[in-house]
Amino acid sequence: MAGFEGSIFSGNYSNDDHSFYLKKVKQLDTESTLSIKQIGVLKDYLSRQSELGDSCTITVNDQIPLLLKEEEVDVLLKELNTISENL
Repeated sequence: MAGFEGSIFSGNYSNDDHSFYLKKVKQLDTESTLSIKQIGVLKDYLSRQSELGDSCTITVNDQIPLLLKEEEVDVLLKELNTISENL
């Protein structure tokens, strides 16, 4: 399993089922698996927020809201594109 270490998302690629095992969001530890479809939905949401020039909130472990500043939205979009390309 190859790893990815971004400034917002960190985790491992699972080529067996074409998913991404998310281990860290910013400084928060997590254990989540993102499918290609889920990554696409997240990219769409972040793209809309980026076009509006807004910050946005994502939820870690369905419990912890995490505010992303406008610059962080752009960084996470780039990270998600890299993750998608490697699945």
